[in-house]
Amino acid sequence: MLVLGRAESLSSWSQVPVIPLSSQIRGLPWEVKLSDEDGMAVVSVLKPEWIRSVERALIGPRITALAEHRWPEVRDALLLVLGLAP
Repeated sequence: MLVLGRAESLSSWSQVPVIPLSSQIRGLPWEVKLSDEDGMAVVSVLKPEWIRSVERALIGPRITALAEHRWPEVRDALLLVLGLAP
């Protein structure tokens, strides 16, 4: 899962917004593909249509960090799936 939020705020939140990952790639326009270049062992996609909040205590160790240049893709995917894209 991709944790969303400012690092300085996350530690004070009991619920953390996340975008789940899946290895099932369906080719939906809002899927953001992650690969070994992103630090993933298996090619996966972010599933912004499944965005949710989870208990911070249930989040496991960090696997990788998303490169800064990839965040616009995540933003665009979220806006698209929420019907807020221009």
